[in-house]
Amino acid sequence: MKHFIRLMEYSKGYIFLNVLGLVFSLAVIITGLYIPYLTKEVVDDVLVAGNFGQLRKLILYLLIVTAIRTFVQYGKLYIFEYTSQRLLYDLRSDLYAKLQAQSFEFYDRIRTGLLMNRMVGDLQSIRQLTNQGYVQIFEGIFSLVTTVAVMLTLNVQLTLGMLVIVPFIYLSTSTMAKSLRPVFQQIRRNFEDLTSAVQENITGIRVVKAFGREEFEKEKFAHIAQVFTSSNIDSADIRATYLPFARLINGLGVVVILLLGGYLVIRGDLTIGSLVAFNGYMLMLQIPINNANALVNQWENAQASLEKIFELFDEKTAICNKESATILSKCQGDIVFNHVYFRYGEDDVLMDINLRMKPGTTTAIMGDTGAGKSTIINLIARFYDCTEGQVTVDGIDVRDLEYNSLRHHIGVILQETFLFSDTIAANIAFAKPNATREEIEQAAKIADAHSFIVNMADGYESVVGERGLGLSGGQRQRIAIARAILCNPKILILDDATSSVDMETEHEIQQTLNQILENRTTLIIAHRISSVKNADQIIMLENGKICEQGTHDELVNLKGKYYQTLLEQYSEYEENGSLGNEDLCIVSGGVENHEKHV
Repeated sequence: MKHFIRLMEYSKGYIFLNVLGLVFSLAVIITGLYIPYLTKEVVDDVLVAGNFGQLRKLILYLLIVTAIRTFVQYGKLYIFEYTSQRLLYDLRSDLYAKLQAQSFEFYDRIRTGLLMNRMVGDLQSIRQLTNQGYVQIFEGIFSLVTTVAVMLTLNVQLTLGMLVIVPFIYLSTSTMAKSLRPVFQQIRRNFEDLTSAVQENITGIRVVKAFGREEFEKEKFAHIAQVFTSSNIDSADIRATYLPFARLINGLGVVVILLLGGYLVIRGDLTIGSLVAFNGYMLMLQIPINNANALVNQWENAQASLEKIFELFDEKTAICNKESATILSKCQGDIVFNHVYFRYGEDDVLMDINLRMKPGTTTAIMGDTGAGKSTIINLIARFYDCTEGQVTVDGIDVRDLEYNSLRHHIGVILQETFLFSDTIAANIAFAKPNATREEIEQAAKIADAHSFIVNMADGYESVVGERGLGLSGGQRQRIAIARAILCNPKILILDDATSSVDMETEHEIQQTLNQILENRTTLIIAHRISSVKNADQIIMLENGKICEQGTHDELVNLKGKYYQTLLEQYSEYEENGSLGNEDLCIVSGGVENHEKHV
């Protein structure tokens, strides 16, 4: 029930409309009560008594009541549809904002399919409840009370005979509710598995086809779909058990009216018109009774969805701004790691990292996979917070900075370039939405992307496919570079940005990058010596610790891990014949220096 109370908080802005909708609901019920009564008058005064002069007046009354009922029915349906859609909009917007505020840690453990189900399926179940569910409760109670009251004025005995079936209606409804609750919760969990499976398969379809795993994926999906289908069949089985019983109860009510009512008519205690009207009121009572059964399904479904929605709302946001967070309006790019530790779960990722990146200098980080290279990026941009120690930018702990003002000064170029399904201009301007076309083109020229963009059919208005498909790796990377430099960041981060392209393209991109590194604090993460050799300092990470630190020449002379990496790449390049002239001089020079010392 606490979830429904929280949901009602979203209805506060629509109190007037909801009250008006309830007034219309009352009008629908009240006007509906007049129809059987007018039918009674037609039967008793016109057909039985032969007073045919009353027929025209009664038919006119019936038309007026029907017209009024039609109008208020329209108003009721429109108002509750409008308010439920607005409530859904508010709820979805808040949920989306919550997801936007979550940190990387949240997305590391929550499946995309689950979030998609929350945003679509669960919210739709809640909307259906807010559209008709609460109204049906109110309407049902009011309709039962008023209808029974009118029936009592017609005949007390017949009304009491009909009320005998009420306990059976309650028993049927409550039993079905208890049976459906765990089934609906299971359906929701199974639906999340289903949407997650579809999302992951579509995202990784190229991997599936590359390894010929289509049959395996079909079998896996068939199993998940079968579980989901079985849960829905279980739900249908419960409804199929209880709903016919409810229909049986309704039928028994009609039988009671006909038997007892017919007996009363024969005795002269009830008119034929009253019996006809009584039957009409009995049919009116069946509406809230039938709605009660449908409402049970709706209520249990919505309750399962509400639990999951507010479970997301109650997720703690790992990365938050302090109330007195400092706005980083200007940035020098002075980055310091002071005895930094980072632990992910039970695993130590970084241990006692001490590092300074002076303004305008280039720092390169190398190391084996899992050494903690990308974690350093995440700590600088405050995608995660360090477990111990301190990361500062311009002497201020990043935890004391307003994180968006910090990230505004950071441009990140990732290995896996992500482009949105939008125009090239929009993808470049993503970092600076208010950028002019001149600024976009200037950034593309600096990134050496302008020439291939203008040669495309629609130029900057060319729409790229999902994730940038349709462009080569080098083209996607250049667009990513243009996007990163458009906002003129003081801190530029290259996370293995050229490892996914060939050596020739890497060399071209490297030349482009060399032109934009001036006066920026640059962090380069790479596996290739050719990408880091010109850095002001090179950091070698091993098992989360700094094992070597210095310039290229210093680390070559150190004859440690960096030098071993150089030798391994030299032999690999020599074997493949893929070493450029510039790289050959540097690498072979390092080898020659080593040989002189042996």
